[in-house]
Amino acid sequence: MSKPLPPSDATLSVHAGEDRHGRNAPLTTEIQQTAVFALHNTEQLRRYAAGDPDVFLYTRYGNPTLRAAEEKIAALEHGEDAILTASGLAAELAVALTLCKSGDEIVSMLDIYGGTAKLFSNLLARCGITTRFVPFHELENIERSFTRKTRMLFLETPTNPTLRCADIRSLAARAHRRKIAVVVDNTFATPILQKPLDLGADVVVHSATKYLGGHSDLTAGAIVASRRLSAPMRETMILSGGCSDPGVAYLLLRGLKTLEVRVERACRNAATIAAYLARHPRVVQVFYPGLPDSPSHSLATSQMTGFGAIVSFDIRGAGPAAERFIDALKLWYLATSLGGVESTVSYPVLSSHSAATRRDLKLMGVSPATIRLSVGIEDATDLVNDLEQAFANDEPPHQPGSGFGME
Repeated sequence: MSKPLPPSDATLSVHAGEDRHGRNAPLTTEIQQTAVFALHNTEQLRRYAAGDPDVFLYTRYGNPTLRAAEEKIAALEHGEDAILTASGLAAELAVALTLCKSGDEIVSMLDIYGGTAKLFSNLLARCGITTRFVPFHELENIERSFTRKTRMLFLETPTNPTLRCADIRSLAARAHRRKIAVVVDNTFATPILQKPLDLGADVVVHSATKYLGGHSDLTAGAIVASRRLSAPMRETMILSGGCSDPGVAYLLLRGLKTLEVRVERACRNAATIAAYLARHPRVVQVFYPGLPDSPSHSLATSQMTGFGAIVSFDIRGAGPAAERFIDALKLWYLATSLGGVESTVSYPVLSSHSAATRRDLKLMGVSPATIRLSVGIEDATDLVNDLEQAFANDEPPHQPGSGFGME
């Protein structure tokens, strides 16, 4: 008999970590809203001290509700273990402090979330851990950035907000030749579209606040890795106090159950919107790997199963036009986060990338003309219609002989 195929992502989203077959139990995972657990006897305490995962002592160390969410995320990422944290930055901090010590170095893409860049350049620098940021166009020569002190390569793909894609498989292979651990922020892609561990990464991190939660009502992070790596990372999380909460874990479990269908619908909407923007005369360029002329299209096709639900573009007229356009939107919410069921618009130079230097913004391809759209699950026609009215609202007055529209 042939070996049965593993469950699909849609099935794992619903069932992983929450199997109730063969027993009388609530259909949803209970919220174990407690800080501490009472033990039957000292034998249980001995089992806990020996590392028995089925004995819980204190929620900062572990909790059944958190455990269920961790098992679901690990299954979706094809990982052995997952750790739920208080935020995405708490996850990245636990990973960095586990893989690196004072005197060590991190090599990171320049094109990463602004909060991560600050974590690396400010907080970790004060711990004696230095970071070398590599512009996207230099990734093909990543070995030049490695030294004998490099312990971690940090990648984010697709990038925020220009949706550039880094070759995880190739970069991981080159880092591993130097015994450098590879960490991938998979927030934008989600495990539905991309599984970095299958491509050679050692650790995956998420801002679970975004797509994994999916309803803009929780803040959490996640780490996925082998048990060999996750055990010390969990210890770092415990000691640094970056644990999550049972109530948050419950909301996360609820969100994860619809992850596959939400991502599928949002990706379909995003493709429609990217195609619309690519044809619009007020748009200079569109950043979306699903467009055939995108520089990342071929790579995204090879390492992702879809192109994501983020679409960014540069508007003709630069900063003033961008601000007028954003303010004219009626359906899209101006909000700096992403990955919820509702569609949002973000202005990177005043939010996620507000601390970046002009040089770094230029290297990342971000300018005052850049607008980022997080596409939700509403009707695509309604979303396009709102974009259309915002463009129309921002049309400069026609001046005879000005040649407007011929740019």
